[in-house]
Amino acid sequence: MLRERKLSFAGTLARIMGISLLGSIMAFAIVAVLMLIQPQSDKVQAMTIAGLIAGALIMTAAMIYSVRWWRGVDEAVRQAHSWSWYWGGTSGLACVGIFYIASVFTDGVVSQRLVEMLNVVGREVELGVGIATVPMLLGYAIAWGLWWLRHR
Repeated sequence: MLRERKLSFAGTLARIMGISLLGSIMAFAIVAVLMLIQPQSDKVQAMTIAGLIAGALIMTAAMIYSVRWWRGVDEAVRQAHSWSWYWGGTSGLACVGIFYIASVFTDGVVSQRLVEMLNVVGREVELGVGIATVPMLLGYAIAWGLWWLRHR
């Protein structure tokens, strides 16, 4: 019977980074072979495929190690993370909601001005992901710190 080892955060992070690096190298090697076989092919399409493959490998590795790490931590750590994601992530999402409502009520003028101000025309998807993710992560980090301050 296999006994599951506890993974430290540093060990988990190192493994994720290693697997991600190998997956990315494999994805770009596939693209390099495709470009050698069909040199006239669209490079943007090849890089998109490589990005999708690398992203899928990175997310798969992250999920596998996250589940293993979660199973190995004690109840206090689980409570801290759950509480932090619930309250911190929700608070961050509320900030995103405020931005969304402002954008809707101004017929997109707020969003368009932000795109122009940040000079990210043509990269609106990346900006949207950042606008949605960063406040949630900041809220999580603040809530996580507060949880540990209250329970130590």
